[in-house]
Amino acid sequence: MKKKVIAGLGALILIIALCLTLKPKSFDKTFDNTMNDMDSYIIKGDMEITKGEDVKTYQVEVGYQKIDENDYFKVSLLDKELNQEQLILRNGEGVFVITPSLNQVFKFEGDWPLNSPKPYLLQSMSKFVQDEQAEIDKAEDGYHIVTPVVYPNNQNYVKQEMVFDEDAKIKSVQIFNQDGAAELKIMFNSVEYNCDMPKDYFQAPTSMEAPTSSGSLMEEDLPLYPSAVFDAQLSGKSEMNTDGVKKHILEFSGEKNFTIVENVRPIAKTTQTVIMPGQMIDATDVVGFYDGNRLSAVVNGIEYTIFSDDLAPEEMMRVVNSMQVAVMK
Repeated sequence: MKKKVIAGLGALILIIALCLTLKPKSFDKTFDNTMNDMDSYIIKGDMEITKGEDVKTYQVEVGYQKIDENDYFKVSLLDKELNQEQLILRNGEGVFVITPSLNQVFKFEGDWPLNSPKPYLLQSMSKFVQDEQAEIDKAEDGYHIVTPVVYPNNQNYVKQEMVFDEDAKIKSVQIFNQDGAAELKIMFNSVEYNCDMPKDYFQAPTSMEAPTSSGSLMEEDLPLYPSAVFDAQLSGKSEMNTDGVKKHILEFSGEKNFTIVENVRPIAKTTQTVIMPGQMIDATDVVGFYDGNRLSAVVNGIEYTIFSDDLAPEEMMRVVNSMQVAVMK
């Protein structure tokens, strides 16, 4: 009898071992291996960002390549409504924000894009997939992942859903706020892993054709007012002219004081490369430059500069982001 029990246990252990051996790798390990073996990718899709009642749509293209142990990145966002493109580029010379609508290239130092998660970046998706709280389900045509997320520059984003096909290629990304509403959606229509990259793909332009218009907003649309004010109240409003540029100044007072200076950003007649101090703050479709107690950003041809000793850089970006949806005359 004892021999039969031992034999039965041995058979059970053998079956378990065989099951473990034959069991397919879980998707988190599969995707981790895919990323480790990847030296380049280009992914393209359509992105929709909802801010209050405002919905903006973009064509997005993300390129990556490892060159001489260095990570090169290129992100293109084309605003479908305005037909304006903005590119962020990292190569061996630094990081560049390329704004054809202003005929300008901004160059700075920093760890972009790996300094914070990006919804369109496979490296960020990989970290979310590996998160111990990620829920991974096998679907009929691939894998469905749901995980809590933290985006320092987009604090409304709390949950992310990702869908991958059987070959671990990304199909879609959705990010939800705490009320369960989707604030960002990306549907990918072209995904290439370990692909051949164009020779000049990561090269920053030295000249661009000067545009005829910088955006949909003009001087008569100003000033715009923020909806994110951190319980402060508008305490002062004035105007000034600097080198022929009319600037609107809004002062907010409260527990956190800040001042907004806004103006139409002049278009450079020839392509300019501007060396930017401080750090870049990337909030998906808006890029800001933070230096000490000041943050500047250009949105739809309008340049905003936030001055504050009380607001953190991320809070300043929330103020800038809210200028796009609140127009109060």
